Amino acid sequence: MTTSARQGRGGARAAVALALVAALAGQALAQRAFERAWPERTFEQQLYIPSGRHLKAFAVGFPDVAADLLWMRAIGYYGGHALTDREYPWLHNILDQVTNLDPAFRFPYLFGGIVLAVEGTRATGEQSIALLRKGMIQYPGDWRFPFYIGFDCFYHLQDPERAAAYMRYAASLPGSPEYLPRLAASLTVESGRVEAAIRFLETLAEGARDESARASILQKIEDLRAGRTPESLRNFLSGRRAQ
Repeated sequence: MTTSARQGRGGARAAVALALVAALAGQALAQRAFERAWPERTFEQQLYIPSGRHLKAFAVGFPDVAADLLWMRAIGYYGGHALTDREYPWLHNILDQVTNLDPAFRFPYLFGGIVLAVEGTRATGEQSIALLRKGMIQYPGDWRFPFYIGFDCFYHLQDPERAAAYMRYAASLPGSPEYLPRLAASLTVESGRVEAAIRFLETLAEGARDESARASILQKIEDLRAGRTPESLRNFLSGRRAQ
C-alpha cells in the first residue's frame, strides 16, 4: 500500500471515529434527557441506544471502531451506576450491540456475564446467560463461558442439575480448574449448596478484572459465610423447598 493510500485510509478511519463519537455523544445526551423526564420507562429508554446493525452500516467498513467507542460507553455507564444505585438496566443492551459490531471482542462477553450475574436478579441472570452463550459460540474452547452460565443456572435460576451439566462441560475444556468435577458433583447435594455458591463466587472473583465487580462478589461471599443469605435464595441454598 502506498503512503498516500495509507494516509487516505487513516483519514477515513479518523473521520468515521469522529462521526461515531458525535453520534454516541448525541445519543448520550438524549438518553440523559429521557431518563430525567421518564425515569421508570426503561423500555422506551432503550430505543435511544443505536443498534449494532445501524452502527455497523454507519461505520462503513470500520465496525471495530464503533465497537470500541460503544464499549467505552458501556464502561462509563457501568462505572457511573456502580457508584450510585447499582442498577444496570441498559448494560445488556449496550454489550449485546458491542458484540454484534465486533463478535471476536471476547472481554465484553465475560465482563457482562459476570456483572449481570452478580449485580442483578433472575432477569439479569437470564441476560447474562444470553450474552455468555453468544460468547461461547465465538470461543467454544474457553471454559469460563459454560462455568459462568452454570453459576447463573445455580444462583439465579435455582436449577442445580442444569448448572452441574454446564460445570461438567466446563471441566472437559482445556485450562479449567481441577476442582470443577467436584463442584459439579456437589451442586445437586442439598447440604452443600452454600459451600458450592461460595466456590462459584470465589472463581468469579478471580476472573473479575473490574474492581467494583470484584468488590461486590467478595461482599456476597462474606455475606454467605456470615449467614446473611438473600431471601430469594434462603430456601434453595439451605436445601429446603420454597413454600
